[in-house]
Amino acid sequence: MSVTHLNGFANACQEAVRAVLHAITTQGDERRGHLSDAKSAVDTALRDAHSGEEWYLAQHLRQGIKDVETRLRDAS
Repeated sequence: MSVTHLNGFANACQEAVRAVLHAITTQGDERRGHLSDAKSAVDTALRDAHSGEEWYLAQHLRQGIKDVETRLRDAS
């Protein structure tokens, strides 16, 4: 995923997705670090959202991070 015209919201969403993908492929402290980075990026996206649609997307990213955390924890 690559955004051609980055603004605060788009960049934050891209960073969140990137961090979640890295978390899925790593383990231990590194995984926790990536998930923390993803959560921070989503917080930034929510702060920078300029419309209801952007806010909605950021909320879905946040829920996706929670789902990944749950699945990774259950798989351990």
